[in-house]
Amino acid sequence: MTVEGLVIWLVIGAIAGWLAGLIMKGYGFGLVGNIVVGIVGAVIAGWLLPTFASESNLEIPFDFLHNQIVLRGMLNGHGPYSFILDTGTLASTIDLQVARELGLPLGAQATSEGVGAGRSMGRRTTFVALQIGGIAVPRLDAAVFDLSGISRGLGRPLHGVLGFGFLDSRITQIDYFQRRIRFYEASPFPLNVHRDDEKSISFPMQFHSQSVLPVLENCYVNGMRLTVTLDTGSSLGLVLFPRTIERLGFDELARTGIPLEAAGYLGEARLTKGWVKSVMLKSIDLGAIEVAYARKGYATDENPERRGGSIGNAILQDFVLTLDYRARVVTLQSVAE
Repeated sequence: MTVEGLVIWLVIGAIAGWLAGLIMKGYGFGLVGNIVVGIVGAVIAGWLLPTFASESNLEIPFDFLHNQIVLRGMLNGHGPYSFILDTGTLASTIDLQVARELGLPLGAQATSEGVGAGRSMGRRTTFVALQIGGIAVPRLDAAVFDLSGISRGLGRPLHGVLGFGFLDSRITQIDYFQRRIRFYEASPFPLNVHRDDEKSISFPMQFHSQSVLPVLENCYVNGMRLTVTLDTGSSLGLVLFPRTIERLGFDELARTGIPLEAAGYLGEARLTKGWVKSVMLKSIDLGAIEVAYARKGYATDENPERRGGSIGNAILQDFVLTLDYRARVVTLQSVAE
């Protein structure tokens, strides 16, 4: 509890006790007694309510740096540390240097999949206590990797990544415009109501084998239907994978496009920048948008029928994204006028 919170509770309790004395004249404990009773009641409520409120409709601010969602949190009582929120990471990740500073035990080897043209090996660790705002995870199973390459792209030290292991079983809403993440105890939307209009869509949260990225099956690029994934760990917008580029007839555009840089767990990736005439996310029309053509380090052999590309924060920032891992439902709401 913060000092400010304690003062507010005491003031409210004192006012409540004073008002109760006015209303129940002749039945109270006197002016001072009523105020004391009100304060005691506020203190008792303060002990009882956090058990419920800490996970119910909790709101946490975040920084949006280079199109990355960055949260501040504590590890084993130390910090604060900076964490990226990434729907594409299976186990939450802790930077190797931080793990050494905290003396975390390093267990079996862990391999990483993701963006980059190289290879990355890490170690598994347990007994990590995580505190993000009002959310406490007493034992977070995590992997330890060297995140220095991603830190350079972010422009500040990155100490960890919160992935599927953190998000699973939660109802998480990312409000990019307000720079807030909300954690709900119950869905903020009516049950069994599907949203499909020009401003919002909802769809079942599906995953392909060996992936934890939510899948959107009805993305249309220049009229061609693609399956894409939603990746909050990507700073880019729509990334088209090599075999999809070939199907769309964009080989020459991809080869001669403006070079782009991206870094992931596996090192640097090679992309080029271009445009497409139209993109539809189910019923939401994005119009002509900038895209990234993956050349190396991005799902080189991915079957277009399985996944043709990914959508990152450069596009998602125009929406409120709700990830209901309990009911397995994804909702996108446009904030555009």
